[in-house]
Amino acid sequence: MISHFESDVLIVGGGPAGTSAALSLLNYSNLKVAIVEQSAFDGIKVGEQINPSLFELLEYLKISRSSFSENSFIHGYSSHAAWGSSRIVSRESIFSTQEENYQLDREQFDSLLLIKASKKGATIFPRTRCIDFRQTENNGWEADLMHQSRGRILLQAKYLIDATGRHANVCRKLGIDSVKHDELMAVGTFLHLKDSVVPRQEILIETIKEGWWYCATLPNRKMTVTLFTDAGILKEKQLQKKENWERLLSITSHIKHKLKDELSYEGLWIKSAFSQITNSAVRNNFIAVGDAAASFDPISSMGIGFAISSACHATRAILDYNRGYQFAIADYQQNVYNIFENYLSVKSQFYKKEKRWQDSAFWYKRTGS
Repeated sequence: MISHFESDVLIVGGGPAGTSAALSLLNYSNLKVAIVEQSAFDGIKVGEQINPSLFELLEYLKISRSSFSENSFIHGYSSHAAWGSSRIVSRESIFSTQEENYQLDREQFDSLLLIKASKKGATIFPRTRCIDFRQTENNGWEADLMHQSRGRILLQAKYLIDATGRHANVCRKLGIDSVKHDELMAVGTFLHLKDSVVPRQEILIETIKEGWWYCATLPNRKMTVTLFTDAGILKEKQLQKKENWERLLSITSHIKHKLKDELSYEGLWIKSAFSQITNSAVRNNFIAVGDAAASFDPISSMGIGFAISSACHATRAILDYNRGYQFAIADYQQNVYNIFENYLSVKSQFYKKEKRWQDSAFWYKRTGS
């Protein structure tokens, strides 16, 4: 038996971009919102460095900083890099000159946004797979969904939002191509520190011939250590295997020395980290947000901030379009293009600062020399 459900806006993806889009709509309009998420909201959440501008975005979503528990953010990070030489130097985000920053507990952060969206009235469909999308004669949408326990659901909505992350699953189902600019991948793990260890609140980045390493202290006595490299290198060197990953870790000059105090570490995880841009304005009543709209190299520290800001701007575009301004979504898309073009220029300049391994595949692709 097929269940039928109607909403004004269907958001596919329950991460920060999707929940921020829901909160923006629910706070500033009377539109009904549904969020569909294929997982049970239990995927790997990698910690992220943020600056205080995030709290301004949260205020727009009517979420106060006091809504989060004390250990959701670690304050006062120092950020260092051995980039361009073996010597460690202080590093600012390549897109921010703000000195004050925080490390985010992604699990708590994502969970609170989802809870807030639900309390505001969003209908949540967890463990629900999107089988197909069809556009109706009036440019609305029908989504054929399969819930893990409720079975098949036919959901009708006027607007459709893709918040499914880098793989832009809705865009792909609709035949909307994304333009990828690299094949960056992340291979990392989480480490649990001993109770007797007082971790230094810092981030350390270090380059090697095959890419670059990222090490950061996280809330709740955890650390993350991640190698960023290209998909071809990952496959060639079988870096998903612990012994090969550890071999590259052992040749670092600095990061390997930070790991002597860990109590245990979990198995390796692999995540996409490539840069891409998507033109979602080619379909009526459709828009992409967060990584589905544009995704950035993690060196930029743009992930969470862009996820939330793009969601807010996208939903304002939907509201303007709904009021009759026919170019609202196209204007949003152009703004995303402008942000992405600026990002590519700054990223290129930053990578060119590393000149030690210009003959390696990873660095040659990024320096062009």
